[in-house]
Amino acid sequence: MKETDQLSALLPQQAIAYAERMNMPYLGYHLLRETLTNHLLGDSESPILYWLGKEIGEKIPIQSSAGIVLPFMRLGLGQLDLIEETKLRIHYKLSHAIFPYMTDQRLSRSLSLECGIIAGAIERWRGQETTAELVLEGKSDIRIIASHG
Repeated sequence: MKETDQLSALLPQQAIAYAERMNMPYLGYHLLRETLTNHLLGDSESPILYWLGKEIGEKIPIQSSAGIVLPFMRLGLGQLDLIEETKLRIHYKLSHAIFPYMTDQRLSRSLSLECGIIAGAIERWRGQETTAELVLEGKSDIRIIASHG
């Protein structure tokens, strides 16, 4: 039995296969994240990105707290590492080659999307309301803490 692709609820399977074979520059994606969302969404950028991310995350099936790691990498959102898991919280560390070139303000606003994706995926998996918050202790220490239950 063929396993369903975790991202198939987000994009057509043919598009996923093609995009993963491409060696596209990251600059266009960075332009969208850095400039367009900031200009289009203004002061509402962070909450809109969080709730959009949560809707996206709810479509990504995971079976464990580590289950969101590979989709993050495949979507180009960065390297997500599971740091610690307790009954009520899951701690992740997020890194990406582009983060050192972004201001702390831009990171704290734009990474709301990633927080929302994590919250949505965990909420679907656990069947419990889940929130995720960004902890920015410098560009090399970015953590996302998901709380549920």
